[in-house]
Amino acid sequence: MTRNGAARHADSTLQRINLRAWRGFVASCCCWLSLASTTVAQRWEVHETLGNVELFAEFRLRPHIVAAQLASVEEELHRNLNLAQPEEAKIQIIVFNSAASYRAYLARRVPEALRRRAIFYRSGDQYQIYAYRHDQLLIDLRHEYTHAVLHRTLPFVPLWIDEGLAEYLEIQPERRAKSSRLVAMRWKCRTGWRPDLRNLESIPSAARMTSEHYRDSWAWTHYLLNESEQTRTLFQTYLAAISAGEAPGNFSEWVASRDSEVVKRVGSYFRRFRISLR
Repeated sequence: MTRNGAARHADSTLQRINLRAWRGFVASCCCWLSLASTTVAQRWEVHETLGNVELFAEFRLRPHIVAAQLASVEEELHRNLNLAQPEEAKIQIIVFNSAASYRAYLARRVPEALRRRAIFYRSGDQYQIYAYRHDQLLIDLRHEYTHAVLHRTLPFVPLWIDEGLAEYLEIQPERRAKSSRLVAMRWKCRTGWRPDLRNLESIPSAARMTSEHYRDSWAWTHYLLNESEQTRTLFQTYLAAISAGEAPGNFSEWVASRDSEVVKRVGSYFRRFRISLR
């Protein structure tokens, strides 16, 4: 065999070897992709659509229980504030089996959630809630779902209203009368103190909120929804202005121009509560 012939033979042999190697590589990749797809599909023990919610869970929670809690939140928002979830709204709820699984999944996606038990996350038109399995999961889902509905419905939400409504609605209606927070607020207001609305309105971001801010946001929401038909109507009207695309300004100034006594009555509202210890 000539040198050129030997070279052509070697090239042909090398091509056959490379072709076999490539086919093997492609086959192994297809196998891996198939396994990966199966793994992703098998990650979620539950994947169901509940009205406008798509639910994913790593364990077998009961979707009808979750659906009932979310429906309760939505019904209260509609009844008390005339806020209805848009029909086209889709919200994903992703529930992990453990805190470790939750944090591993979110480490690169939503790192700000790592120190929280649950988080509502919005990216453009995508609305998601992340949480993990523990004994207060339903409370967390009610809280974060309130955020999701508010942000899906309104063009913007003042921070104290956003957190105040979420804190208020996270507790089921039948349990609110025995709230430890309600007991504490009653005794605190008996000293003449009252939650400072202007202070709440000055908080620049959720990252700057303290436990006292969450408490006071809850207190103002509780007061406006329950003190009288007048306070609830004022709250509704303010949110309706936001919904219509207006910029009504701070609620403290907006409400003072309509009824200067509303801000003053918040302390007396909590002082007159009778607390059931049963």
